[in-house]
Formats: sequence, C-alpha cells, structure tokens
Amino acid sequence: MTLPDPLRSRAVLIGTSRYTYLEQLPAVANNLTELARLLTDGQLCGIPAEHCEVVSNPDSIAEMLDPVAKAAQEATDVLIVYFAGHGLVHSTGSDLYLTLVGSDNGRMYRSVAYDYIRTELRMSRAKRKLVILDCCYSGLAAGVMSGGDSTGEVANSANLSGVYLMASTAENKTSQSGDTYTAFSGALFDLINTGVPDHPDLLDVDTLFEGVREVLRDKGLPIPQRRERDYGASLRLFRNQAMGERSLVPVKEFYGPISGVEPGARFPNRQELRRSRIHRPLQAGICGTAEKGGAESIVVSGGYKDDKDYGDTIIYTGHGGRDPNTGVQVKDQSPMHTGNAALIKSLTTGLPVRVVRGSGGNRDFSPEVGYSYDGLFRVTDYFVQPSVDGPSVLLYRLERIADTISDNTSQHMSRDLSPGRFERLAPGVYASRARAEELKRLYNYECQVCGVVLEAPGDQPFAWVAYVRGLEPPHRGADAFNNMLCLCSNHRDLFRFGSITIEDDFRVIDQADGEEMGELNVKHEISLESIRYHREHHRVSDGE
Repeated sequence: MTLPDPLRSRAVLIGTSRYTYLEQLPAVANNLTELARLLTDGQLCGIPAEHCEVVSNPDSIAEMLDPVAKAAQEATDVLIVYFAGHGLVHSTGSDLYLTLVGSDNGRMYRSVAYDYIRTELRMSRAKRKLVILDCCYSGLAAGVMSGGDSTGEVANSANLSGVYLMASTAENKTSQSGDTYTAFSGALFDLINTGVPDHPDLLDVDTLFEGVREVLRDKGLPIPQRRERDYGASLRLFRNQAMGERSLVPVKEFYGPISGVEPGARFPNRQELRRSRIHRPLQAGICGTAEKGGAESIVVSGGYKDDKDYGDTIIYTGHGGRDPNTGVQVKDQSPMHTGNAALIKSLTTGLPVRVVRGSGGNRDFSPEVGYSYDGLFRVTDYFVQPSVDGPSVLLYRLERIADTISDNTSQHMSRDLSPGRFERLAPGVYASRARAEELKRLYNYECQVCGVVLEAPGDQPFAWVAYVRGLEPPHRGADAFNNMLCLCSNHRDLFRFGSITIEDDFRVIDQADGEEMGELNVKHEISLESIRYHREHHRVSDGE
C-alpha cells in the first residue's frame, strides 16, 4: 500500500484558537500550521497545498462545513478531516459539538454538531477516511461511552467503510493544551517528524496512534481513543523518518543484561528505554519472537487486569483480546500471537527475560513516573484461565533470577557470547544456552534417538540438550557441540541416568536388556571419547 494519491486525496484542517466567550487556545493556531506543513511536505506525505485547506477560527457553521463538504465530494482516495479547539457536550445529551469563535457553553446552538461531519463522511466516495479530533470530549465521536457498550456511531455506521478516527480524550475527559501545540497534536507531530524505528518505510495511522498513546500515558495525560472500520488502520500516511536510525540502535535480538544498565535504572519514557536496549519496542509490551529464541524483555505496567506483581514473582498476562479503548478483555487470547508465542518459547529455552516496570503497575514495586529496569527473570510456567472479564487469557509465571554471572564464574563461559545466555547446571558451572539452541535448530528439534518433536501450545517445538560427558564435577566435560545431543525429555533422562548408552558406531543400547534400540541420528560431529566416557560410567556389567 502506498501514500495517499495526491490528485485524488483531500484534507481539511479546522481549528478554533480565538473565542469570544470561551478560554483562548493559542496553541491551536500552531497545530494548523504544523499539520498543514507535514501533509504537504513531499518528503513526508505529499498532498498538494491546493488540496489541503486550512480553516482557521470559523465564525459560522457554513464556514466550517462547506470546505468539508467540498473535500468529501472531490476525494476518491483519502479524505482527512482534522479539528482542534474546544469540544462541548449538551447538558441533556451525549452528542459532541465542535466550537466556533462565538460558541458559548450555555448556548449550544452556537456550535456545530459533529453529526454534520459524520454525514459528509458517509456521503463521500473516498476509499479511506481519517478523522482526527483534538478537543474535549472527543471520545464521544468514537462512541466510547463510560460503560464501554457503545458500538461507535462514526466507524460502525454501515455506510462508513475504511474509516479511522483518532480522539484526543475519552467521552468524559477534557483535552490538554501544551506549550507550542496542544498535547495530543504535539505528540503526533513529534512522532511524524522523528519517525518510528524498526517499522516499515511508510507509517500507518494505527502505528502513529499507538505511539502517541504511549507518550501521553508516560506523561500522565488523558489517554486518546480510536475507532476503525474496514481496515482504516492500514492507511499509510507518512514516510518513516526513523529509517536512517536503524544502524544507530541495534535491532538484533539480545538476551540477558545490557552492559552499563543496572537493575533499578530509571527511564522517563519508552524512547529512552529503547535507546538503552533494555526494551526495544516503542509500543509492544513483549519484545522478541519464538523464531529467535523467545522474549527478550517485557513491560509490566498494569495494562491487563489479570496481572499480579509480587516483586520477585510476576504473573504476567499475555497479549491480545482487549478493547484498546476500554481495557476490557473481549476475546480469548491466542498462543499463536507473536508475543505470547515468544514467552512460551522462553519457557522451553530458559533464556532470561529483562523485566521493566511502568508507573501503572503495583505501587509497591513500580516507579511513580516513567519506567524502571528491574533485572532478569525466567519464565517458569504458563497456563490458561478465564480473565476477570470472562474471555480466557494466557498467564505466565516469571521468577527473578537470584544469581548473576560474572566473567570469572566458570571456565565454560565463552567470551564471544552475550551475557545472560547461560544455564546454571551446578554451583560455578554454566552452559551456553545460545549454543544449545543452535544444536536444536540443526535437528529441527527432533530427538536424535526417537525422532519425536515435542510441541508446546502455539506450535512451538522444543527439545533438550544432553551433555555426553557431564559438565559438572567430577566429569568436567566441554560445553561444545561435539559433547552435546538433541533429545526429547524422555530420552534425555534415560541417557542422563545411563539407562541408554551409545556405541562407537552410534547404535543406541537399552541397558535394561542389552537390546539395540536403533541408530542415533547424527548431523554433527560427536566426540567418541565422550561417548566412551559415558558408556564406561553407566554400562551395566554382566555380573549385575
């Protein structure tokens, strides 16, 4: 999908900064100037200036709506309608009114009912429609009622396809004015100007909304709302200005501690978290994928009602199924979702997960503002249960890793591997998790003895690595490929306890009866010296 067609797209930017009876909003004038610049900039969006009309301080209904009606008739690709100013709601109803210069809170007939704009949207032939409302009570336009039961008059109207609506506040909240721009529009402009790292060349409106919401939440400001219908969220509106930053902030997966960042470190916002590499996504609460080894980091901020934070133990709710406007769980969560699958993978790999706590979490362990990095945890369990709202959720148990690994902890630690990728096998003995995962991938998680592939929910394969000659004393084997086997949990334990052994020709022998079980599947070099060592220490003699 491309940017809006410049010849077939239209934008109308309306703002009321000067009032006769209401409080003045000087920042709104700046909003109009900046948004017009962004939309008409050929390097960002590219809508021609003649197709982007600015309506500043309208005095009448016609002065506000005539440009909207004209643009709605002409647009056949993208139609954008923006309003900034005071929003009013009638004392006897719940309809949103947009204000004119002469609007008065006590005389609603001096304002413009939002329903008029909705009518023009419905009549437009534009394939995709974006409405941005930066005003008090703008959530009313999205149908976001306090009870969360409304379906949303704008986006859910039968004739309104391809609509995306951004509202700066909920239906019962007042908007905030910033210094140069209003708070909501200012955050939007910053995101457009700086871009979103690790995202495609073209930014869609939903990515922009998510970024703005995170910024406002970090500042403790009213949380914006949205509604979309028929893939309106996929509208790509601006070129991503952060594309050039990819080399500045590495995006390669990284597990374990980050050099120079100690537990307890504080961060004012998601951008700083990302720069530190503690948690790379600007929006998602889970960083990492099952394909790369599991979750690198998570943010615990009280976003889900089923989260439980006990300090050293966290019950963390998976992602998905929640209404973004009300926070109510409305659908079952799926283990197939990227973040959920990543946490399941973390359970099977044992790789550590960095935990970040946000100001919205348990007050006993969370910062008052911003975010804090609280060290490494390990996923030790996960389960499914009904949420407090009804639909089922995935819950993950994470436990703090008590011991940390220093450079001189063990002779088995490789200097070329990232810290945090080690499994503690015994006091002072650690094995490379990264090397173990590499072996598992070589065998596609198939057991070398039986060929079975074990799967966790979400179609996540897993296997275990057995060390032919144990790493712990007194064996002191090498943490190396030629001393490792990829096995299912059953044959791992049988091999570990000597119930099965391997001959030099890789025949597998059942020590219970001495019978051959078959040949070991071999795709990598295995040390015969280690195989013989294992046999000598576990073979049952004829006299027993």
